[in-house]
Amino acid sequence: MEMYIVLAVAVFMMAMFVWHKVPFGLTTMTCCIILTLTGVIDVETAFSGFGNKIVVLVAPMLALGAVLGKTSMVGKIRGVMETMKGKRGYLMVLTLFFFTALLAQFIPSTAVMAIMVVFAAQIGDNGDITPTRVILPMLGVASCFKFRFPVSAGAANFATINALYEGIITDQAYHLTMLEPFIFCIIPMVMVGIFCIFGWKLMPKSEGSLNQDAVNAKTQESVMTPGQEKVVYIVFILAMVIMITNVGGMLYLAPAIAVALLIWTGILDAKEASKLMTSDTIWMMAGVLVVSDALGSSGASEAIGNLLLNAVGENPNSFMIMLLFAAVTVIMTNFLSNAATQTVIVPLAASLALAGGWDPRGLVLIAGIANMADVALPSGSGEAAVAFAAGGYNPAKVLRFTLPYMAVSILGYAISAQLLYPLYG
Repeated sequence: MEMYIVLAVAVFMMAMFVWHKVPFGLTTMTCCIILTLTGVIDVETAFSGFGNKIVVLVAPMLALGAVLGKTSMVGKIRGVMETMKGKRGYLMVLTLFFFTALLAQFIPSTAVMAIMVVFAAQIGDNGDITPTRVILPMLGVASCFKFRFPVSAGAANFATINALYEGIITDQAYHLTMLEPFIFCIIPMVMVGIFCIFGWKLMPKSEGSLNQDAVNAKTQESVMTPGQEKVVYIVFILAMVIMITNVGGMLYLAPAIAVALLIWTGILDAKEASKLMTSDTIWMMAGVLVVSDALGSSGASEAIGNLLLNAVGENPNSFMIMLLFAAVTVIMTNFLSNAATQTVIVPLAASLALAGGWDPRGLVLIAGIANMADVALPSGSGEAAVAFAAGGYNPAKVLRFTLPYMAVSILGYAISAQLLYPLYG
C-alpha cells in the first residue's frame, strides 16, 4: 500500500509541475505533508530536505550569484559592446554571441536577453545582418551556455541534479561531481555554438519587427563602491577555488561562508540574503529530496523503472536511449518550464537506469541539462518570452532555425552522454 501512496504522490507532483499554476515549492511541501499524514514518513523526515547538504550548497549560491550580478562587471561588458556599434559582418555576430554566453554564466538568462536585445538593436535594419535575424540565435546561445561553467550558480549544477535522483540511486559512485555537468556540456556547447554562428542565416530576413519597448528596457546599474566590488570578487573567487578543490571537505559549506562574509561586511543585506535563500527553488528542492527518498525506499522507483524497461525492451541500444531521452527533454521543455521538465524527466531517467542496471549519469545529465534548449516557443522560459517579444517572431515562420537548433542540441547531448557515460559502461 505504501508504494502506491508514494506513486500517487509522485504523479501528483509531476502533474502539478506540468500545470504550473502554483509555486513548485508549494507542490513539493504539499507532497511531504501528504506522505506524513498517510504514515509513509514521519514529521522529522518530511522536512529533512532543508538540512540536506545539497540545499545547504544551492541556497547561498543563489544569494552569491545575485550579489555578483550587481557589480559593475555587467556594465563593463556593456561598455565593450558599445564599441562594437557600427561594425558589420561576423565580427558583430561573434561579439554578440560571446557576450551572451559570458553574461549567461553570472546572471539569469532572462536578464541576459533583456540586455543583449539592446545591443542587437544597434545593428540597424540595412544589410544581411539585422536585429531580428540575430536575437533568436542569441537566445539559442544563452540557453545552451546558461550557467554551464562551474562559476556562480553553475557551480551548483551537479548538486541540483543530484537532488532529483539521489534518493532513487543511493550509490554515491553514480552521483555527479562538481565538474561533470560542465564536462558533459562541452560537446553540446561547441556544436550549438558553431550552429548559431552560421545558422543565423537560416532566419528569414523579413520575419518579425523589432519591439522598441523591449529594446528600451533599462538594466540595473551597480550600486556598490569600488572597494565593495573588490571584496565581492575576492570572496567569490575564494569560494569557487574552495568548491573546485574541496579544501578541507568544505565544498558544500563554501557558499555559505561567502554569503556570511558579505553580510558581515555590509555588502549584502541580511533580509535580502534571507529572501534569496528561501526562494521557491529551495522549497522545491527540499521537497523533491524527500519525495525522491520515498520513491527509493518504498520500491516505487524500481516499479517505474521496470515499467519503462519493459517499454524499451531488454538490452536496448545505448545511443538510441540517449537520443530518445534527449529528444523528449528538448521537445518537452519548449512547452513547459525548464524546471518542470527537469524535475519530471530526471527521476524517470534514474528509475529506468536502476531497473536496467545501467550507469544513470548520462541519462540524468541529459534530462538535467538539455531542458534549457527552449528556443521554439515563447512558453519555454522567461528568456524565450523576451526574445520572441523583442523580435516579434511568429514561431511557425522561424522553424527554419529552431528545428535544426533542436536537432543539433539533441544530437550533441546524446553524443556527449554516450561517450562519457554509456549505459553499459
